[in-house]
Amino acid sequence: MAYTTLLVEIQDFIAVVTLNRPPMNSINLAMREDLDSAFNALEKDEQVRVIVLTGAGEKGFCAGMDVGDVANLAKGPDAIELFNRIDRFPKPVIAALNGFTLGGGCELALACHFRFMLDGPRSRIGCPEVNLGITPGWGGIQRMARLLGRPRALELILFSKRLTPAEALEIGLVERVFPEGGLMSGTMEFARDLAKRAPLAVSSILQGMTAGIEKGIEEGLKTDRVCSARLTQTEDAREGFMAFMQKREPVFKGK
Repeated sequence: MAYTTLLVEIQDFIAVVTLNRPPMNSINLAMREDLDSAFNALEKDEQVRVIVLTGAGEKGFCAGMDVGDVANLAKGPDAIELFNRIDRFPKPVIAALNGFTLGGGCELALACHFRFMLDGPRSRIGCPEVNLGITPGWGGIQRMARLLGRPRALELILFSKRLTPAEALEIGLVERVFPEGGLMSGTMEFARDLAKRAPLAVSSILQGMTAGIEKGIEEGLKTDRVCSARLTQTEDAREGFMAFMQKREPVFKGK
């Protein structure tokens, strides 16, 4: 499928989705439409087990909403629902943050399951919307608090802080920081290892964890119970036990 604002490459069960509106990779109506269509297709594609989301160009991942596209803000896919979809996606989504990750770009990164960041001079992450007299409107307030706790999230958002990679790593806003030239190679190594894991089990873990976070531990445990019972009947479960007995690495097929 062709996209006007994205590049999508699939290889070895990994889809690399690149926001392609350099130098800012800002989010406009066309990008929201493309992201919606791309994640629809990737969810159905059995050849995709992991998604890596990154930005085109040398400056950064995403500078947030395209201020020149405000007239189209109410049109097309709703950004909150789109980011919710990514947050709840049944396949792991890794954000490879190649520079500035600000405003709506930070909110998009927060919706991903993992955040890896480039340790470069332009690399900053945060939600500075209060400087403009507005708030992070695409889920950043909720997800920042969920990830970091209320006091720290409030400080970052209320004071419009733009964190360096080292600062973001220290407080847990990102999980890994890579040196210049190492972001994509490091991210892809992680993605390849993740793609080898049993895809049905991975999806079940994501589903159960999301249920617990959003609805409470009892709902999460109910989801875990259902998923666990279903997985015991799969080919992947039989392969996993057989590989364990034969002392070899399992080869999972997602069946």
